[in-house]
Parts: sequence; structure tokens; C-alpha cells
Amino acid sequence: MTVSKIDLLGKKFNRCMRGYCTEEVDLVMHDAAEALGEAADENRRLMERLVELERVQASRSPDPALSQPASDMRGTLAAGRKIVEEIHGNARRDAQRILEDARLEAARIKADANLMKARIFEEIAEMRAQREAFEQELRKLLEDHFRLLESSETSSASGQSDGEFTFVEGRE
Repeated sequence: MTVSKIDLLGKKFNRCMRGYCTEEVDLVMHDAAEALGEAADENRRLMERLVELERVQASRSPDPALSQPASDMRGTLAAGRKIVEEIHGNARRDAQRILEDARLEAARIKADANLMKARIFEEIAEMRAQREAFEQELRKLLEDHFRLLESSETSSASGQSDGEFTFVEGRE
């Protein structure tokens, strides 16, 4: 797969919480695209120069002195191609590393979120248990008060009253 300057500059990555700094990634991508574009431009210029030199050489009589620069140009062109391939390889490796780092960061963020979720569920369970305990205590308290009221009503109905005293006169 060949990657061009336009491919690198047009590449968009998904965004996620706590991902890599987009400005830094954009800067690296821009620098890689520029280097790739410069190498491709240099390669194109060298190819044009080679074609021009071969055309000039073909129009002249065969001269051994002119054959040397063409072979030098072929060597330079081969070296330029090798440099471009190295840049492509480096760009691919860097992109893979960035993607792998982003995946690892995403996994870490997900694990943190799952841990927070588990803690929240634990807190909810604890609050439910506290609520149930409170409801049981309140229910017991209300039942005790209801029994007290019933016993008070029963006492009043049988003629006994709490807290009333009968005074008998004439006794000394």
C-alpha cells in the first residue's frame, strides 16, 4: 500500500476521552506528510532529470563520458526510492505504534470506568441496605407505639386510667 502526502494529511482518527493530544498527532502527521511529499517531489524531479539526460544522450553520438552521469542518476534515483520506502516504513510503524498506544490507553480508561462503576454499585447496595435497616427500625418503632396506644385504649375502656388518682375523704 502506498501512502501519499494527501493520504496522511486527510487521515482522521476517532476521538476518545483521554486520547492522545490531537495537536501533537496532527503535527507529527503533518511533518510525516511533508517529508513524504518532499521525497516524492525529489523522486519526480530526479526521474524528469534522468529522462532529460537520456534524451540528450540519445540525440548525441554515443560517448562513454556521457554514459557515466546517467548511471550516477540511476543510482541517485535508486537511493531516492530507498529513502522514500524507508520514510513510508517509518510512517507506517509510527502510525501502528500510535494506534497501539491509543488502544492501550482506551483499555486503561475503560478499566478505570468499570472500576468506578463497580464502586458506585457497591455504594448503591450499601445505601439500599441502610434504607432497609432504617425502614425496619421505623416499622418496629411504629408497631411499639401502636401497641402502646392500643394498651392505653384498652385500659381506658375498662375504666382504668393511667395517671388518675382517686382521693378518699375522711380518712385520717
